[in-house]
Amino acid sequence: MKRTSIFLKVVMALAVVFSATTVAKAQLGSFGETINRDGEECIRVYTAEQFINALGSNRHILVAKNTEINLTPVLNSESMFRTRFKMWMPDVSEGIEDDRPTVVSESVFDGRQLSLVNMKNLIIEGEYHSRIVVEPRYAYCINFIKCEDCKVINLTMGHTEGGYCDGGVIGFLRGKNNIVSTCDLYGCGTYGLQLIETKNFTLYNSNIHDCTYGILFMRDCDETRFVHCDFFDNKEFTLVEAYDCINAEFEDCRFYRNWEDSKLFYFTKEFTLLGCEVYHPTNRLGTMSLCKQNGNQPNNFKSNASYTNVEKRDVGPDNVQADGRGDD
Repeated sequence: MKRTSIFLKVVMALAVVFSATTVAKAQLGSFGETINRDGEECIRVYTAEQFINALGSNRHILVAKNTEINLTPVLNSESMFRTRFKMWMPDVSEGIEDDRPTVVSESVFDGRQLSLVNMKNLIIEGEYHSRIVVEPRYAYCINFIKCEDCKVINLTMGHTEGGYCDGGVIGFLRGKNNIVSTCDLYGCGTYGLQLIETKNFTLYNSNIHDCTYGILFMRDCDETRFVHCDFFDNKEFTLVEAYDCINAEFEDCRFYRNWEDSKLFYFTKEFTLLGCEVYHPTNRLGTMSLCKQNGNQPNNFKSNASYTNVEKRDVGPDNVQADGRGDD
């Protein structure tokens, strides 16, 4: 009898351990894994569900190497977004009434998009060969709303299919001190970047290409900088369009192989080019009367005949070729 009792206790103890292990694995499946990288706590994610669950202020999310995350299936799951910090909405502008960080699955014409609201100090970083994609042509890959001090680093991002009318790669609305660095933004429905009422934004060491409306759209922005970036193979309307933006500056950027019939720049206020290379028809450069140039960092304007001489340089994620497909 005594031996039977001991046996039962052992079985019960093993069951508890097995149950705890099962729960731990389930949590890893839903939330990714917490790691320590150079003394900083990071969350490594492998799936769209893990990525969505990891989002929040003061987080550093790592998209695992050799991983492509398609956000669309999870964004289409209403049950995922009926929680305290996640919302399922037709229009994010009508439902966020406080300042709490919120992850939103927002309706667009042909599906849903991810909108991050009131996030602070959020870093989304790809480790290596890391991608984030969405399926709807009218959706942003990620739309930041009233976010501060957020960073997107070392990622390839775009749509599974090109589109028209709406939906760029990354959008920022009414935020400040945000950075996109070492990224490849491609093949969106409209623009690689849309910035509205943002302050102190930087795009650094990144590519924007194969967009169907243009490279960049800005309105009512202050202190926007584009440093060591390449913009190529974009069309079809004005390529860089900016309304009532002050202190906009491009440094060491290249514009090439964009649609010849498109105007390159349309600014309503002064902007600055520093040490940039521009391959575009001179009669389609746009509002160059508003362009300021620094004599110490001269710009180089070249004819279309030079397109074939433009060589890939070290811009974007370290694994991305000039066509955005990577070096798999």
